Amino acid sequence: MGKVESMKAAGQVVASILKELKKAIQPGVSGKDLEKIAHDLMKKKGFISSTLGYRDFPAAICVSLNSELTHGIPDRRVFQIGDIVSVDVACYQKDKQGINYHADAALTTVVGKGSEKVENLLKVAKNSLYYVIQNIRPNITTTQDIGAMLEKYLRVRGYFPIKEYGGHGIGESMHQEPFVPNYKIANKGQIIQEGMFICIEPLVQENDDQVMVASDN
Repeated sequence: MGKVESMKAAGQVVASILKELKKAIQPGVSGKDLEKIAHDLMKKKGFISSTLGYRDFPAAICVSLNSELTHGIPDRRVFQIGDIVSVDVACYQKDKQGINYHADAALTTVVGKGSEKVENLLKVAKNSLYYVIQNIRPNITTTQDIGAMLEKYLRVRGYFPIKEYGGHGIGESMHQEPFVPNYKIANKGQIIQEGMFICIEPLVQENDDQVMVASDN
C-alpha cells in the first residue's frame, strides 16, 4: 500500500474503534473498561496504540470525563447518567517497508441523555469541525485560516476555543508539524497543501478559555 492507502486503513481502524466505544459508553462502565475494549480491538486488527508510552502516557487511549478537557487517563470511575465522556483513539501499523502510519480521532458523547445545555455544547463542537473541513481549500487555506474559522464559529455561539491545545499534522508519527490552532494566531500560519494529513481538534469550553494541568499531569 502507498501512504494514502496506509493512512486510510489506519483511519478506518480508529473510526471502527470509536464506533464500538460509543456503544459501550453506558452507566456503570469506566474509562478502564473502554481502554480494554479499544486495546483488544487494536491487537485484533494488528495495530499498536500511539499513546501508550508516548511521553510516559500510561494508557492505550485517552478518556476525559466532564470538566476534563483532554488527555485524561482512563481510570475506575464509573459513568453516571448525564456525564460527558470524551475518548481519544490513536494507533498505527507498520507497512511492509517498516514505516509507521498513525491515525488519531476523538469523540465526545453524553451518558444517556444530557441537558439541553450539554447537548448544545456537543452539537456546536461537532459542527465546528465539519464547518472547517468543508471550507478548507488545498494549497490556499492556512493553519491561521483554520484557527480563525473555528474561533469565529465558536465565539458567535457563546463558546470559547482553547489556545493551549489543538490539532496537528499526522503521518509517520502521531504529532507532526504543523500545529493546527483553534483560534486566530498572530502569524500567517502554514499552507495546507494537497496530500497533507492533519488532525483538526476543536477544544471547546463554556464560560471561559482557562485550563489547568491535573495533578497526574
